[in-house]
Amino acid sequence: MNYYPYFQLAPVLFGRGVAGQTGEVVKKLGCGNALLVTDPGVAAVGAAETVRAALAAAGVAVTVWDQAQMDCPEQTVRDAAAVARAQKVDCVVGVGGGSVLDTAKAVAAVSVNGDGVLGEMPLYLTGQKQYAVPPLDVIEVPTTSGTGSESTFVAVVTSDALDCKIGLPVHPAYGVVDPLLTRTVPQDITAYTGMDAFSHANEALTEQKASRHSDLLAYEAIRLIRDDLPAAIADGSNMEARENLAFASNIAGISFNESGTHIGHSIAHALGHVYHLPHGVCCANVTPAVIAFTARAYPEKMRKLGELMGAVFSSDAPAEIGRAAAKAVREFAVRVGVPTFRQLGLDEEKVLAVRDAVWNDALAHAYGGSFTPEDVEQMLLDTLG
Repeated sequence: MNYYPYFQLAPVLFGRGVAGQTGEVVKKLGCGNALLVTDPGVAAVGAAETVRAALAAAGVAVTVWDQAQMDCPEQTVRDAAAVARAQKVDCVVGVGGGSVLDTAKAVAAVSVNGDGVLGEMPLYLTGQKQYAVPPLDVIEVPTTSGTGSESTFVAVVTSDALDCKIGLPVHPAYGVVDPLLTRTVPQDITAYTGMDAFSHANEALTEQKASRHSDLLAYEAIRLIRDDLPAAIADGSNMEARENLAFASNIAGISFNESGTHIGHSIAHALGHVYHLPHGVCCANVTPAVIAFTARAYPEKMRKLGELMGAVFSSDAPAEIGRAAAKAVREFAVRVGVPTFRQLGLDEEKVLAVRDAVWNDALAHAYGGSFTPEDVEQMLLDTLG
């Protein structure tokens, strides 16, 4: 297309220590009774308490619900939404990683529109159905650098009826990104979430709605992850690296909210759901395969990505660009400690088991080029290295 809109979905307060201003953000939105959604791990390290105290100090009533789970199962949304209704809250504050932030978003919609929303998520995602009541304001406070959920329009929920992950459209009212909250994240989770952010940036480059603006953010996110993910893993107290990763995650989120993700996330969602693997691990293994494929239609973009990652090209042929860029990213993922699919027990039969699910996923077809079921099969095989 020869025109494109660009925007930032929600304002973001960014910087070390800004979690202490969450209460002021909530008051600015006109809210005064919050459900704080988190999980046991985040609660244990004190991040949720930091935000709870900030809310209380600003005069915001707070109910803490700390039972969010990985991949945001429907039942957890129902449970938290019931608490939100009982407490008559007027906003939801998510404090945690991607699954927590997704749960907070989903609760904001379900608590005021009823549990039936969860059974009709595809209709809401495709715009065939609209919420009867606007979702509550959601304030997202990430404690990992990967999801970018504070700047994206969907919550990813595991659907009971469809037995897969699907998006529920809910956009945040505000993001509060405090790099200090990420300093206790273990090395493995730092690596996995960093590669999740990398995958957002990579896919945003080749989605149908990609623009100069979304590309700019995507390439900068990739550069920051290249430089600062190894540094943060080597020394978790390196706050410059932690801050740069938090920023990379945020701008990658803005980039893919503006354009989108596509085949890579369809594959990552399918494999992660079937084999119960962390999303970031799936993204790290899938991204090189996606790069190798998308270089056929987008050789210039994948060459630029490859150059950022130190790839060496023997020719300008799209296949060579894809091969070299994919190799550089695969080696980077291994270097930061992400296990390969083969190390996790996946083989050709297991990865090919999801080919129909990927092909039938509408998200996959947001890719800006054409592809066939055979291309999906080859990408799945390529995830094995």
